[in-house]
Amino acid sequence: MRITLLGTGTSLPDTKRVQSGILVEQGDRSFLFDIGSGVLHRFVETGTDVKTLDSVFISHLHVDHSSDFIALYQTLWLSAFDKILHLYAPPPAREWFRMLNEVIYPYLRGKVNVEVTELKERDIVKTGLLTVMCRKTQHGIMDSRAFRVEQGGRSVVISGDTAPCKEVIELATGADILIHECNWLDGRHSEGVHTSPSQLAEVVRKARPKKLIIVHAFPEVVFNIQKVISTIGADQGTEVVLGEDMMTMVL
Repeated sequence: MRITLLGTGTSLPDTKRVQSGILVEQGDRSFLFDIGSGVLHRFVETGTDVKTLDSVFISHLHVDHSSDFIALYQTLWLSAFDKILHLYAPPPAREWFRMLNEVIYPYLRGKVNVEVTELKERDIVKTGLLTVMCRKTQHGIMDSRAFRVEQGGRSVVISGDTAPCKEVIELATGADILIHECNWLDGRHSEGVHTSPSQLAEVVRKARPKKLIIVHAFPEVVFNIQKVISTIGADQGTEVVLGEDMMTMVL
């Protein structure tokens, strides 16, 4: 299983970090987890053929996690994509996709075969040799999911956007890699939306992943990353790194 961070940024435009997106490759199939602005271009940069795409998993429908699906949809048509693309996302994914066809792409109806599945609060998707476990997370009023991807006894967990919550800790327990957001520094923020360094330290303490990769970090976090890593990783026994666009790992 090959994992590439396509986008490690936030909703703020950044020359080095596009919005959220992770590519997982297994054999001759590829899978996207989130597809924010800029992710499709990063996907092309990897040299991966769009025709290998099997599934797109969207953690939630905020635009910084979903907007490049609009571009991907037309790209599939222009690339003569001739199989089913599976789209997995929380409700209202079916209505979102229906409106995409109605408002933007009425001419694509029936030309690209997209099968939309709305993810339950606790769900399991098996596709090829991958098993994807899904759990509802805590991200304001949005219906959002985290994912644990398993293959051959190895695992990577993708938090999506979330405040610290037991569901992500459950998914991440004993994982090889935890890819988790750290949106802002410790301070006074809205409750139940994102995760700060001290909160992420508690997630790591409870879940004990082998490696933590920080993503979805606002500039204040990136600028203070050594302090952030020290806060999270002190005496945890978990390797902690800041994710960068196009960073690749193999499990």
